[in-house]
Amino acid sequence: MKPLVSVILTSYNKPLTIAKAIKSVLRQSYTDWELMIMDDNSNEETVQIIKKYLKDKRIKYYNSNIENSERYRTTRYATLINRAIPMTKGKYITYLTDDNEFLPNRLKRMAEYLESHSKADIVYSKQMVRTINHNGEITKTFIRRTFGVLRKPAGYVDHCSIMHTRSIANKVYDKFGSYWDDDPKYWFNGDAAYWKRLTEFAVFYPVHEILDVAYKAPDSFQRLYSQTPKIIPDGTLIKGPASEIYLIDRNHRRKIASKEVFNSLKYDASKILEVPDPYLFKYQEGPPIDHHVFSSSDLMPNGLLIKCANSSFIYYLQNNKKHRISNKEALNQYFCSEEVVNVNEKLINQFENGPDIMPISDSDAFIPDRILFFCRNKYYISSKNSLQSISKQTALNLKLPVHSPVRVGMPFISRFFKN
Repeated sequence: MKPLVSVILTSYNKPLTIAKAIKSVLRQSYTDWELMIMDDNSNEETVQIIKKYLKDKRIKYYNSNIENSERYRTTRYATLINRAIPMTKGKYITYLTDDNEFLPNRLKRMAEYLESHSKADIVYSKQMVRTINHNGEITKTFIRRTFGVLRKPAGYVDHCSIMHTRSIANKVYDKFGSYWDDDPKYWFNGDAAYWKRLTEFAVFYPVHEILDVAYKAPDSFQRLYSQTPKIIPDGTLIKGPASEIYLIDRNHRRKIASKEVFNSLKYDASKILEVPDPYLFKYQEGPPIDHHVFSSSDLMPNGLLIKCANSSFIYYLQNNKKHRISNKEALNQYFCSEEVVNVNEKLINQFENGPDIMPISDSDAFIPDRILFFCRNKYYISSKNSLQSISKQTALNLKLPVHSPVRVGMPFISRFFKN
């Protein structure tokens, strides 16, 4: 017999929660289901957990084997769902993610509603949302409620809270050539894009019960995406869902090879920006930041303060040039002396000289990149010796020092601000 309900579970690098998601399907009071686990080439830890459950013949497993360098090209979970739907057999289709769990009556209540309401093609429920911290502790809980019959469900309904008929999915496919729209512009709201397609044919009917639980961890995609600026400036430390740390340098991502190198370059772990994969992998990978950087100006990353032991001169590296810090006043205005990295004189001599970095009061001042300025309740960030306005929230997301910016007057802003 064909299973009545097909559950499509999308998975990527969530070893701490994937088992909970799978178990929530196994514990359903309704047993006429199939589970299609669509894994997006997760790490080995996640894959090994998934494989523990494949003895149940109702569970099927698919691995995309996607290369990291290709991840940003489409909205991956939408791509996986598009691949899964033709592989499933159920009369009804529903969705689950690796950081969500169904409550025991989830499939039963939704299938019963669709079976007993012949005019209904789509049903949705309430959802409990739990925000958790890095320790897995719940810090906030709220209920995503139902709103009656919805003709415009975008922004109100999570895709783990719906079930729809296969027939309406086929109508979407016939009109649009795919089920979900996996254009990368929909990374953050792929379900909303799909709801728009679905509601060309039907409305969303409510089941006024909480039938699933969503867990929003610090590394959940939605949280990372909402906090990630559209443009990540050079000199930003970033980290994706995996453990590797990169530096954005000359518009490339450069992997920091070890903790020892990280510490020797005086990087600060509190300034690492966690980003979703689409942001991480859209940057072409550059040469790694390893011990070789101390012997070559071509490999040394920008954004560092450097000096050699037998000299009092401190330089700032920007655009592969060394900019001498003219005096202690300029150093204290822009930088922290504790961030100075000691290198050999031979390396320093390899760099071409750039303009000196002078105090703010100097009329010929050259301003280093990625400095946060503040004037008249507005923030500005420096880039290429000019200033651009930046919101406080974006500055926070970039780990910039919003509580200790460089405070300047309007004449300074007027001199460097670019519309």
